[in-house]
Amino acid sequence: MEAMRKNSMNYGIILGLVMIVITTLMYAIDINLFTSTWIGMVNLVVITGFGAFAAAKQKKVNGGFLSFKESFTCFFITVVLGAFISTLYSILLFNYIDTEAKIIITENVTKKTVEMMQKFGGKAADINKMAEEMQKADSFGLWGQLKGFAFSIILYSIIGLITALIVRRERPQSI
Repeated sequence: MEAMRKNSMNYGIILGLVMIVITTLMYAIDINLFTSTWIGMVNLVVITGFGAFAAAKQKKVNGGFLSFKESFTCFFITVVLGAFISTLYSILLFNYIDTEAKIIITENVTKKTVEMMQKFGGKAADINKMAEEMQKADSFGLWGQLKGFAFSIILYSIIGLITALIVRRERPQSI
């Protein structure tokens, strides 16, 4: 069990570093990438892939067997640690290094949301109220980042449960 935790933590640290590189590249290349749907999907695949990889590696270490609980634990430790490292970096980047960036991203997210609501025929009063609330929310501040981290843990826990079902392979019971 201790070796499993250690391996999962190692993969979690690597995941966190990969997410820092991705965030830094997005920041350096084009800040508008933070509002890109496809970048969000890439992040989802990368994070899920790391969690699944950690579980699959542990299964190999265990001679091809891994219980559901062990599989989920590998996935969960890897993803939580990686997401935590990435969140700390984002807090640092958007609240201490470049506070202007979070203002630009918030404006872009608000603009995209308003456009989407207009396409779906939202009422002007509702759209304006929602846009005003989004501007006040400070999604990239400390509490906004921590709420986002908590939400992502819930999402990745669900993905982790599904992944654990796929990766697991119980040892045969001897009679």
